[in-house]
Amino acid sequence: MVIIHYSLSIIIITIFQILFVTDYYYFEEAILTIWDIMEETFGLMMIWGDIVFVPFFFSIQTHYLSLHSPSIQTLSTSYLVFCLCLCISGFLLFRIANLQKHHFSYDSSYVWGLSWHNYFVKQLFGMNRCNIPKYIQTKRGPNILYSGCWGIAKRMNLTGDILQSIGWCLLCSFNHFIPYTYIIYLTVCFMHRERRDNE
Repeated sequence: MVIIHYSLSIIIITIFQILFVTDYYYFEEAILTIWDIMEETFGLMMIWGDIVFVPFFFSIQTHYLSLHSPSIQTLSTSYLVFCLCLCISGFLLFRIANLQKHHFSYDSSYVWGLSWHNYFVKQLFGMNRCNIPKYIQTKRGPNILYSGCWGIAKRMNLTGDILQSIGWCLLCSFNHFIPYTYIIYLTVCFMHRERRDNE
């Protein structure tokens, strides 16, 4: 008989994973224009990845904590707050950068897009919707945005994704390497993507 345990760590990770999936479906229009969909198209890798790999691998921390939670009940409040801040900042960075890229791909006259986050972005980055985005015209067709989050670093959306996943992994403590396979996978995947983009 398997006994399922719970802790504050598993509750935080589960909330963020539900938020991540909800965000995915809420901004589905923006997801349909990402590189994976546009370049790799529909095939066995996409089917297997979306049906088998992503649900298993992206929830590995929750599975681990459901079976090993009692041994890590001693996480301090400051440690939990630090992990929570990583998760929140990573998620916000991921979402804002992706929204900027999505809005820019449809209307290159602005990058800040929706009015609900203009105030937050203006306070955070000292810019607003009225700023004219900077971009590089490419021979291939799509312009490359380099203002907003994309002016700070080339892949701010991936940086946010990594920050969020570090928060998820750290909530599992350091008793086993299994929860950290997720961040290792993401890092290797993003490094490969960066190398491929530079070719």
